[in-house]
Amino acid sequence: MNSALLLKIAFWMVLVGTAALLAPNPAWPEWVARMVISAGVGLAVAGLAAPAVKRWKQSRRERD
Repeated sequence: MNSALLLKIAFWMVLVGTAALLAPNPAWPEWVARMVISAGVGLAVAGLAAPAVKRWKQSRRERD
C-alpha cells in the first residue's frame, strides 16, 4: 500500500477517534475511540517507517 495513502487513513482515524472521544454524548464507548486513535497512530508510524526501511534495504543491496 502506498505510504501516502496510509498516512491519509491514519490522519482520518485519529481525527474521527478524537472527535468520538471528545463528543459530549458519544455514540461509541471510550475504549473504541481510544483503539481507533491507537490504530491511527500505528498506521502513521508504519507509513513513515516503510519508505525508510525500503531505502535502507536498497542502499545495503547496492553496497554489497
